[in-house]
Amino acid sequence: MSELILISVKDRYVKEMLSGRKTIELRKSAPKAVAGDTLIIYTTQPKKAITAIAIVKQIIKCEPEEMWRLYHDRLGIDKTGFDDYYKNNKKAVGIELSEVIPLNGEILLSAIKLIHPSFTPPQTFKYLNKFTALRDFKHLIT
Repeated sequence: MSELILISVKDRYVKEMLSGRKTIELRKSAPKAVAGDTLIIYTTQPKKAITAIAIVKQIIKCEPEEMWRLYHDRLGIDKTGFDDYYKNNKKAVGIELSEVIPLNGEILLSAIKLIHPSFTPPQTFKYLNKFTALRDFKHLIT
């Protein structure tokens, strides 16, 4: 059974994903994900909303220098930002996306909190039970 993973991404990087210029999302730790899993993309400030979904193509793990050398044109970040992000890290993780699909309507954090008052967006990843998530949020997107 495939995983449903909530991931927080800065607004500028979500825009790069939706444009097709960013096909690899960088992380310092790897999610428990495999090809075919679904990422639910929570766009951080100023949007503070679930705005898109994506399908995991593969998880790439390597040293930061190798990640930059092989994939720099697909990361949606410049070299200075990349080096700053991975400063003092010996491992880079890339979540390669096969599809990024914008939602027809964003699901605002304020709406999510009406259903789950204690909900907080993840710092890294949050694994969701897909049946519970679909049941709980169905009325927000219809």
